[in-house]
Amino acid sequence: MNQLKIILLVSVGMLATACTESKYSKMSDAELNQKKRHCDSIPKKSPVFATGCENIAKEIERRRKEKRK
Repeated sequence: MNQLKIILLVSVGMLATACTESKYSKMSDAELNQKKRHCDSIPKKSPVFATGCENIAKEIERRRKEKRK
């Protein structure tokens, strides 16, 4: 019974955070492009930094698709 409560609580928490706006969605296009250029200029990235760069690239691509509609 306790495991079920924990699973339910974690699931609700994950759903709540999935629906929030990301910090990248609040940035302007110019600011995102500047961060993307910075990411591209660093050849060896730490795993955490690389994840941030991937998120920036995803946000840029999401905005491109949104503009095409």
